[in-house]
Amino acid sequence: MSAEPEPREHTPVRASRRGFLGKAAGAAAVSAALFGAATELASSSPATAAPTATTTEPGFYNVLDYGALGNGSHDDTTAINDAIAAAQANKYGGVVFLPVGQYVVTSPLVITSSDILILGAGSLATMGAAGYSDGNATTIKPGATWAKGSATQAACLLFDAVTAKKDVDRCGVERLTILGSNVPSTTQMHGIATYGYVGAFSVTGCIVGSIANTASAGIINLPSASGKGATEQAQGCSIIRNLVQDVGGDGYALASGDMTIEHSHAQGCGGNGFSVTGSAGDTRIANCRGDLSGLNGFYIDVPCTNYLGMVQLSNCSTQRNMLNGIRIANTAKTESSPVYLTGCVFQGDGRIIADHANNAGIRLSGPVAATITGCGVHVNTVDITAGVPHYAIVTASDGVAPPVMLSMLGGFYNATKAFADEVDAPVTSDVRVYSYAGSQWTWDKTPKLRTSL
Repeated sequence: MSAEPEPREHTPVRASRRGFLGKAAGAAAVSAALFGAATELASSSPATAAPTATTTEPGFYNVLDYGALGNGSHDDTTAINDAIAAAQANKYGGVVFLPVGQYVVTSPLVITSSDILILGAGSLATMGAAGYSDGNATTIKPGATWAKGSATQAACLLFDAVTAKKDVDRCGVERLTILGSNVPSTTQMHGIATYGYVGAFSVTGCIVGSIANTASAGIINLPSASGKGATEQAQGCSIIRNLVQDVGGDGYALASGDMTIEHSHAQGCGGNGFSVTGSAGDTRIANCRGDLSGLNGFYIDVPCTNYLGMVQLSNCSTQRNMLNGIRIANTAKTESSPVYLTGCVFQGDGRIIADHANNAGIRLSGPVAATITGCGVHVNTVDITAGVPHYAIVTASDGVAPPVMLSMLGGFYNATKAFADEVDAPVTSDVRVYSYAGSQWTWDKTPKLRTSL
């Protein structure tokens, strides 16, 4: 993990709203109307005036005006929650703004109303270990005494439709870093969480890192049982340009219908890099990376519901995950949403040497259907002596049933044995790819055309 920023001292005086909004214009998490109204309010209000709830437009609520210091030592929990409460008292919602600084909290920050954006300052997150080495960012750093308390879920930042007893819509988080390095490994604490039906939710340009507890996730949608007995979960999530690093559980644990995930990175997490489960059909994942995970880089287990959903991954990659680069699973013998992989590359996965037979760049697990176009599995040079991955692709019943359908067109698959021949072969398959069995492939070696499993 990169070095943490030196805390910046603040005085309880409002930062220039006009200056900030000029620098951080546009919030993907809320509608243009909401953010535009916040801009108008910020620029028209005196810099020293205390914020008040409006009745005709969204508001702008600077946590410094509620007593937060952001100096890395003062407990800012009450002040931030007070700013959130003020925004929620406005029926039009608003922006809760945390200027650059390091904010210590000792319990969850909970949102139970629609149209609330939690907005930090600084640059958007990038791939790899970047984002908080220069101190020019908004960081929430839970203290060693952080405790869930009366909150329904253990999360630093929680959007809770169950407590609200109503849908919570059009909320989000932008340009915020959450570091859990002070929280003991015995304490479960997710970074950013939704609970129940939270609609049109977005996380943009955020970093979550250094949470040791193995039951904790970086960014997570938590479903709940509704009174009708159905599962209520997030809908319409946008997870864009985020980094989750060194979290004990899954980096991204997402159960959300109609979801978009782009330009996000999971690195060094104890569970899966990205886990997409539940009734999460119509999910699009593009330009994402899952590296160095304790389980799989990507784990997809998405059953059908009332319609045939789908999961699309394009231009994604993995590197050196302990199990598979991607595991496409159906853990119950039910209808499963088809999964489409396009232009994805899986490198050096399957690092648990003692269990080679179950390791692959791509693993189809149970009665799933997959279309794989122009993808590849490569041996990673740094792992060449270990010979991982053992297989480029494995199709397995895994105690349920064989895969239903596999279509593979184009791409290059390089592994110790390349393909697990006729191991729980799919009911239907169509294959035309190139493969190379052995160690690292180089330009002077000749791949073979493969037309069947």
